[in-house]
Amino acid sequence: MIRLLLSDLRHHAGVWGWTAVVAVVAAASIAGQFRVVHGINAAAKALGSAAEEGVDALTGIIIAAVVISAMTVLSSTSNLVVSQRERDHGLWKALGMSPSTVRLIIQGQLLVLGLLASLAAVPLSLPIGRFMMHRLVSDGIVLPGAVPQWDPADLIWTAIISAGTLVMGGRGAAKRASRTPEALLLRGTGGQRTYRDKGRVSRGLLRLLWAILAASGWVAALLIIRNGTNEEDIFMAMFNGALSGLILVCVLCSWLSPVLERLLAALIPSPGVAWHVAGRTCALETRRSAATVLPFVVTIGLVAIAFGPASVSPNVNVGAFSSLFGLPFLVSWTGGVAVIAMSAGRRRRDAALLRAAGAVERDVLAIEVLEGVLHAAAATVLGLLVTVAMAVLLSEALHRSLAGILSDFPWMTLGLVCAATLTTTCLAVVVSARAGALAGEQSLGQVLRARD
Repeated sequence: MIRLLLSDLRHHAGVWGWTAVVAVVAAASIAGQFRVVHGINAAAKALGSAAEEGVDALTGIIIAAVVISAMTVLSSTSNLVVSQRERDHGLWKALGMSPSTVRLIIQGQLLVLGLLASLAAVPLSLPIGRFMMHRLVSDGIVLPGAVPQWDPADLIWTAIISAGTLVMGGRGAAKRASRTPEALLLRGTGGQRTYRDKGRVSRGLLRLLWAILAASGWVAALLIIRNGTNEEDIFMAMFNGALSGLILVCVLCSWLSPVLERLLAALIPSPGVAWHVAGRTCALETRRSAATVLPFVVTIGLVAIAFGPASVSPNVNVGAFSSLFGLPFLVSWTGGVAVIAMSAGRRRRDAALLRAAGAVERDVLAIEVLEGVLHAAAATVLGLLVTVAMAVLLSEALHRSLAGILSDFPWMTLGLVCAATLTTTCLAVVVSARAGALAGEQSLGQVLRARD
């Protein structure tokens, strides 16, 4: 089984490419943060254990945010990879491989990718650690003269976090591939959930349970802020609650984003056939839509969490908060680009099918742009839900009205991020649909027959 796992991973390395990129970025961010914390602890040794405990708490927040960003993104990329490989998985099962073996091979491949990502992260973590340390020193958070330091044990912890995040992120995709009948996998329809299985109900209940736990975390943080007197406890509760709100929206994203895109397509006056086709594409390709929206939801939510408190409280340093969430932002944005690039094959076939149906090039381009607009609009709405959740916590912590908190929020920064999301999704959808033309001309039939 191990020989098949490694051989299959080597022969289909291109399919796993974007997942590996996100995994390396996440692992490098984690390893870079470990370098920073060792440097800070070495510089703060003279101040006693209290300073070291504060640094450890800060590191825990940053690494938790990176893991949340990486897990949400990697769940999308691994789902897309498994969907692209479903015919191969169907062939394995048709040749007699048991479902449990299929699942173990897929999760083993994710484990190997996570371990390789941790090795690649070691040299990449050095510039990341230096940049983060420079930011922290210039913002006055750590003592001048602190330099990043490397501990060999960090490689073990980075490998555990990286591989664990990748395996957990792809766990659902691996289970789906093992449970889908081989006939549907061989037809290439298993990833579209064209059948109803018993596991679908249990997955829905599990998702609902995670949503309840995340909502409970936000409510618990609100109660701590309302009844607390210790500023440090209130500060930690505020960010734990904000991350719980972000997790809640991410857990429900696969349910909410298709509904939002359908509502937007129905409520906004239709400018023509292009808008109708773009709306129907988003409605039918729900898995692709949710995977595209999710990383940008994380990005917008992290911006609200990072810059919201700094904008409404004069005692909070803007640079400190951007330093806290710079690495999770990098991971989530990289994942957003990766998810769009991974679905290039399906978008090329969609465009080819439209041309075969008689659509002119101008209409095809308009459909692709409007699909990107719908994805960006859904991500913006869901990101604003995280913003409101953060604003409610700030309102309780600062004893100000919610309207006053929202009026002082960094809407300019959020607007720029939303505009960047719109630009990224529209450009990426158009470019990915035309990627084949850059590599070489293909006939219409070749594009329609092509696999991802």
